[in-house]
Amino acid sequence: MLVGDAAHPTSPSSGQGASLAVESAVQLARCLRDLPVPAAFEVYEQLRRARVEKVIATAARTNSDKAAGPVARVLRDLLMPTVMRLMADPEKWRWQFDHPIDFQAPVAAATRSAV
Repeated sequence: MLVGDAAHPTSPSSGQGASLAVESAVQLARCLRDLPVPAAFEVYEQLRRARVEKVIATAARTNSDKAAGPVARVLRDLLMPTVMRLMADPEKWRWQFDHPIDFQAPVAAATRSAV
């Protein structure tokens, strides 16, 4: 069983490695608490895979966007504060930064189609 950065190696610039590791640890603990061991590992993966893949893909897009040339860097640095003030929507990123896990909620065996 892999957890933490071994299970989901995000880019360092994403700032999500520790968050995903803690989320995964909580979910794995819940699964091991409520399910037989083989089923716990399978359900754990089902619970985590989509979110982790989305965070990693978002980080990859962010990293590729950061590779600007010299002219683009100057324009970006001049325009970014104004663009962020006018267009930033915190709700767009809530899925990534506000991800509560109810530890008290029991985990039930899930099927792949249910996740």
